[in-house]
Amino acid sequence: MRKPTPEGTMKRLPQSRLAFPEKAAEARLPQLEPVRLYRQIADLISDRIDQGLFPIGTLLPAERELAQQLGVSRTSVREALIALEVSGKVSIRVGHGVQVLEAMPQPDPADLAAGMEEWDIGPIQLMEARLHVELKTAGLAAANRTEANLQRMREAMELQAGAESVRAPHYRNGDRNFHVEIAKAGGNAAYAFVVASLWDNLSRPLFNKFEELFAGPDRPTKTMQEHHRIFDAIAGRDEEGAREAMKNHLDAVLFAFSRGLGDE
Repeated sequence: MRKPTPEGTMKRLPQSRLAFPEKAAEARLPQLEPVRLYRQIADLISDRIDQGLFPIGTLLPAERELAQQLGVSRTSVREALIALEVSGKVSIRVGHGVQVLEAMPQPDPADLAAGMEEWDIGPIQLMEARLHVELKTAGLAAANRTEANLQRMREAMELQAGAESVRAPHYRNGDRNFHVEIAKAGGNAAYAFVVASLWDNLSRPLFNKFEELFAGPDRPTKTMQEHHRIFDAIAGRDEEGAREAMKNHLDAVLFAFSRGLGDE
């Protein structure tokens, strides 16, 4: 019969031993980063979207079905879906479902018209705002970009270059994707949101008319050249060079927009 352990004393446990002491570093457990459940769910669904398992334009499974598949609460799924909408992956319409988007959700033209009086931002103001914000994002992108960011920038430039004309959707989408991806590469989601919002306002007819009147026929070629210089600086992790290339690019557009109607 085992003798009882005296009260107030603890039984000494044998120390852990490794079969191969030389592999002690490999056996050490890594520190875990605290990740909330809703973020894990959002990342999982986002990966499935990127893999094409949830195609663009289709509806995601219902909230209840996703909760059952994942073995989590509907509240956690709902939080994850809202996070995906904030990041621009999906568009939520209560009572209708959750639709997969190609990029950040574009504003409804009717909504823009309804808020025109409050948010009647002119093209010059938009370009001035971009000049302040996108110099910062270019420098951050040079410091923090990944190979995945660079690949998406290349794809955006190729999309723009393949457009039949500046009026083709591919041209504007490629231009927008390039600048938004730079903001994303910087690692600050707030800057990415601001840049995307500014670009959403650039789709208004007033801005398009400014481009038609002032940009000039050589602007598309110059834009592509300027984008390549920005890209090369970011790829080379040249923060100052990236800011300078972005400044030259936006200054050129702002200068063109600042000309009077009577100027040659």
